[in-house]
Amino acid sequence: MTPLPDAAWRISRDVARHLGLGDIQDLVLAPGGRLNQNLVATTPRGRYFLKGSRYPDLETIRKEHQVIAFVATHNIPVVKPIADRAGETVTRAGNRWWVTYPWIEGAQLDTDGVSPTKARMIGLTLGAVHRVLAQMPGPVSTSLPRRPLLNATEARMSEVERAILRTPNPSAFDQHVLASIAYRRTLMGRDRSSHEGFASLPTQVLHGDFHLGNLLINRASRTGQASIATIVDWELTCWGPRIWEVARSADLILDLATDLERGWPCLREYLTAYLQEAPLTPPEATQLAPFYRASRVQSLWVIEEHYRRGHAPTDGIAIDDLAALDWWYRNGEAVGTFASELVRSTKFIRPILT
Repeated sequence: MTPLPDAAWRISRDVARHLGLGDIQDLVLAPGGRLNQNLVATTPRGRYFLKGSRYPDLETIRKEHQVIAFVATHNIPVVKPIADRAGETVTRAGNRWWVTYPWIEGAQLDTDGVSPTKARMIGLTLGAVHRVLAQMPGPVSTSLPRRPLLNATEARMSEVERAILRTPNPSAFDQHVLASIAYRRTLMGRDRSSHEGFASLPTQVLHGDFHLGNLLINRASRTGQASIATIVDWELTCWGPRIWEVARSADLILDLATDLERGWPCLREYLTAYLQEAPLTPPEATQLAPFYRASRVQSLWVIEEHYRRGHAPTDGIAIDDLAALDWWYRNGEAVGTFASELVRSTKFIRPILT
């Protein structure tokens, strides 16, 4: 294992000292995580997860913590950040803001580990999260970013294109991006008429990044079955249509693109469980696949991340994105029909909020 630089030790000691956690005895790079700089520190008081936020804006981080505090009061499994004596949950160290959490034991599933039973567990959890977030107080919820954005893509695509075309020797990644932009324009033109119903979709607060990497699974529950130990990374909490996150999570978690036939039982359990907690209306179900498909076409963040950093851990996602777009255009209608039929054939009573 490559030793961590002295700066990492210095920063972690500053954070631990500020929060009164004791001397750092051991420090390692946290597994996973593509965009933040995360560390795991051990002190005489225990283990801690130190998250180096990529956001320079302190208020963005504080909003995330307000959301975590709110859902924690409604029995959503989350870990609240550790506060200093003044009640502040963010510490400045080095050149960024750091947030410290108690270490939670839990395992991450990969997509091969998602059975219909686990898909049901995940659907129930996302439904409960949405049910609670729908009650989020106005001052916080109204200040959250809107996602996904479906109206500013052409200008951003043109800006990226011009930057690449000014490059004397475009890289293979540059060439891929040009092909991706051309394909996105084709799909946007083909789908323009289907966007008419999007404006009327109900919106609310969403987790914003609900996928397996942000779910820690407790395999040692009393029943012997897996359970969600905690939901992490609320930094992309946003305001938008629920159907976007329902479809996005299914896409990322159930791996439908690898084997759609094998994925149907998981999708059925996932959606049925979600609907038990947070029912969808038939119009919402009808728009689920078209809206998510449009959001995928107009999402440029992995491309922009590459050019912001010169090289990004998300480059592999950008390379795979063309195939994912193509899959949703070939199979999105089948997924949407499946969701619509499930909603129409199922009657659920929304549970009382606790």
